[in-house]
Amino acid sequence: MSPVVPATPRPERRVSESRVSPAPRAESTSAPEGRGCTIGPMGFVSRMALVTVSTILAGSRLAAAPPAAGSPAVPADAVTEARAVEEALNGLDGLVASFTQTVESAGLPRPQVEKGKVYLLRPGRMRWDYEVPRGKLAIADGRKSYVYLPEERQVLVAPLDPQGTRTGIGLLLNRVDLVGSFEIGWGPGAETGPRPLLLRPRAPRTEYDSLLLFTGPDHLVRALTIVDPLGSRVTYRFDHLRLVDTLDDDLFRFQPPPGVQIQEIPPP
Repeated sequence: MSPVVPATPRPERRVSESRVSPAPRAESTSAPEGRGCTIGPMGFVSRMALVTVSTILAGSRLAAAPPAAGSPAVPADAVTEARAVEEALNGLDGLVASFTQTVESAGLPRPQVEKGKVYLLRPGRMRWDYEVPRGKLAIADGRKSYVYLPEERQVLVAPLDPQGTRTGIGLLLNRVDLVGSFEIGWGPGAETGPRPLLLRPRAPRTEYDSLLLFTGPDHLVRALTIVDPLGSRVTYRFDHLRLVDTLDDDLFRFQPPPGVQIQEIPPP
């Protein structure tokens, strides 16, 4: 992974963007067991992208545990950086950024790349407007997450993890305790340039094996790689960050377009 060039955030008071238009009732069904979905920040998995990434679903906070006997020493500078990242994230109200999402998996002939714009308002709310593929949309409204797949005429709905700890992307949603929840170290990096923080959950997760965090001089996340137990990776790179105090509530309201099928994804 190439070093991430940090952006210079500029605080602002409020951002207002276009909203999803209200629509008539849509057909609602439960998701068939084992049926694939499309990968997104909420972690749904597609038929093409055979990647094990969790949804941001109902769950409990990761429990802290003491290091196992004989574990290698934790790098002090990595812990210092992790605490700086905690402070930066926990002091964040909201942000707007462009994103690039890259899925790498043995089940794909080549990396799958998607792009768009993300709106984040803590706690618990996000909106991902995809430009590639055009029309794809993912929203977390604080209670539920929605992924709209225009090509498949589907909306995937799942309960939101109240603590935001079931997925790597959930680190951006709520208060974090990186040192308490993860074993901290340095990940592999380029010969020159920044190294990513390597985070391994202290309580084993079926959804992911580890996280790699690239941060800027302000210690905010510029790139996040989620590595699943099979070695597949989903990387989110964030550019052109703008820090905000608030965002229009309508950004985080979802009304399904007419005629789409709604699939309810049950908690794990």
